[in-house]
Amino acid sequence: MGLATCRLIQGMTQAALYPSMHTMLGKWAPLSERGRLSTYVYTGSQFGTILIFEISGLFAGTPVLGWPAIFWLCGILSFASFGLLIWFVAPSPREHPTISAEELSYITQDGNVDAFPKKRRTPWTHILTSTAVWGLVVSHAGSSAGYLLVLTQMPTYMNEILNVNIETNGIYSSLPYLSMFTMAIFFGYISDYLLNKKIMTVANIRRTANTIGMVLSGFFLIGFCYVDKAWLAVLLLMISFGMHSAVHTGFHINQIDLSPNFAGPIMSLGNMVANLTSLLVPVIVSNIVKDDLKNPSRWQIVFLITVSFQFITNAVFVIFVKGSVQPWNFHDEERIGTGVEELKSLNDHKNSIKEKEKLGNS
Repeated sequence: MGLATCRLIQGMTQAALYPSMHTMLGKWAPLSERGRLSTYVYTGSQFGTILIFEISGLFAGTPVLGWPAIFWLCGILSFASFGLLIWFVAPSPREHPTISAEELSYITQDGNVDAFPKKRRTPWTHILTSTAVWGLVVSHAGSSAGYLLVLTQMPTYMNEILNVNIETNGIYSSLPYLSMFTMAIFFGYISDYLLNKKIMTVANIRRTANTIGMVLSGFFLIGFCYVDKAWLAVLLLMISFGMHSAVHTGFHINQIDLSPNFAGPIMSLGNMVANLTSLLVPVIVSNIVKDDLKNPSRWQIVFLITVSFQFITNAVFVIFVKGSVQPWNFHDEERIGTGVEELKSLNDHKNSIKEKEKLGNS
């Protein structure tokens, strides 16, 4: 009961994490660098997963430290990361104490993000009736199902089907996330290159990246559950997860493409639907695999169902995706005004920064 309560509180408090990060990216990431900046931010979760898998295997296999030390370490790191966030992060470019006028102008030049915070009311009616939003929400659900299946079930699968011991299991389990970490950054650079060189439109970049992340990765995930050699299974899973990282430049940042001002609420909607859908993953596993954990054919059914779901949800995204800022990004403009006073104040702020820079260089 105590463990269940802790997990419930964790889920409730962590629910705000991704929406808040998306809100920050909406303010800080200009379109020309959106792929790179978003992958820098979100691959942090893969980097953390790599570390904790490695450390967990080592800690759990030693009689001195054991499992409790893993939880203590995670808790301490959470407090440390919170301290870094408070110390270094500013809510918006305008509020950063050391930003230069040129940097501020560069970030806000496209005019799609409020240079000054405005109390816009969230246009839930527009968001909930947008086919583009629901396309990425559905894709978010498919991506999360596949990711959660591997995250939660791979150690069991490696142990029961491939007979990998607990110490080696920690190392093997971390390798797919290492692949995901490196490939996500690669896809971020490629997407920005294709956009800045005008080789592809935003919508087509998102379509292509999402298809790589959902369909191409799915084929390798199917291959993973049909091999009986541990090294080959890990290799296929590394390729699968490396390909899956392309979703960071697919549906994931398409939320910011549609509405930089309301990327947080859109992410919260997608995250809610994805997490509710992912609740079915352990149910499916328990009902199909049951107590027959060493039967590979039962696991294969689970993986085939999950990959099929990825294929279907990707198709929905490909059909409905849009790459342009939606009109409701500027919702409530009539009520809050045109921003003339904010623009004047922004120019004054730029001039004051320039004066400080001149004094600093003199």
